[in-house]
Amino acid sequence: EKASVDLAVALVLCLSCLLLLSLWKQSSGKGKLPLGPTPLPIFGNVLQLDVKNIGKSLNSVDPVFTVYFGMKPMVVLDGYE
Repeated sequence: EKASVDLAVALVLCLSCLLLLSLWKQSSGKGKLPLGPTPLPIFGNVLQLDVKNIGKSLNSVDPVFTVYFGMKPMVVLDGYE
């Protein structure tokens, strides 16, 4: 029983470290990219997208913004002006 508890604690610590690393990595690169919707750790903005109308769900106030697909940033140019 004690070994399974130790394994569970180790697993939670590892996942917490990965989550914190992901958050740190995303926040460290934000100064170089245009603003955009706040991404979720690991998932990015994927869960915020409307699959039936992707264009409308990506609509932003600014014509240039950043969205994250997973942990990869993508700069979006909305319009040709």
